[in-house]
Amino acid sequence: MNAAAQLTMPRFFREANAVFTIVHREIILMLKSPARIVMTLMWPVMMLGMFGSQLSQNMGVFMDFDFSTFMLIGMLVNGLFFVTMMGVNSLVEDKENDFTQEILVSPVSRFSIILGKIIGSASASYFQFFATIGIGLIIGASISARGFFVLLSLSPLMCLTGGSLAVFCISVIKKPSTANVVIMIVAMGQMFLSGALIPVNHSTGFMGVLSRALPMTYCVDFARGIFYQSQNIGTNATLHAPAIDLLIITVFTVVFFLTGTILFVRSETDR
Repeated sequence: MNAAAQLTMPRFFREANAVFTIVHREIILMLKSPARIVMTLMWPVMMLGMFGSQLSQNMGVFMDFDFSTFMLIGMLVNGLFFVTMMGVNSLVEDKENDFTQEILVSPVSRFSIILGKIIGSASASYFQFFATIGIGLIIGASISARGFFVLLSLSPLMCLTGGSLAVFCISVIKKPSTANVVIMIVAMGQMFLSGALIPVNHSTGFMGVLSRALPMTYCVDFARGIFYQSQNIGTNATLHAPAIDLLIITVFTVVFFLTGTILFVRSETDR
């Protein structure tokens, strides 16, 4: 749709059309990259199927809760974060081919453009979501249909938080190679420090502070808290009440999304 036609549309529909267009572009790019889909599916096999099963067999026997299910929930959140962040990372590559310059001159909100990028990038994460569920069941995790739909309903929030963090991290980065390294470090660090694979309830000192400074920590804890409540399971596998986690997640997401978008648009304007 050209700019003249967009200007005649009501504001809400113009913004929604921009979000949909960018989401559609991201999905098409993903489907044209089979290697990306294969790697997305291989990740839960490597991390949960191999690494996770070893942890469950050697650590799970000392836990007073189902450790396989504990890891499954953590890796579901981690997968949503990781894939969405890697997809949003392509914004830096879009800078080099001037795609962002083209869309930023369109008569739509910059926030709608970034939101469309996050939603489009998140679509690939659902390949990994369902693959992770399958691997989790193979290694002995216990999840009911109700629990599955609870986790699925929480997934958009996890993707939005991960995507907002990625936008914040790359907002002032100009080179794709640098952005790739930064996003990989942030994503991998959170996987091991957020409690996605191993509990961090009793972490103290610098590692304790670091784990509680990461947004994924609260996303993982929130997902587990809601899941265990829906299953009427009492457990000490969570850090906070879900309401506290949700409040912290909301603050993180809003700050990262607004700040990251403003900085990213400013860096494009200064080119």
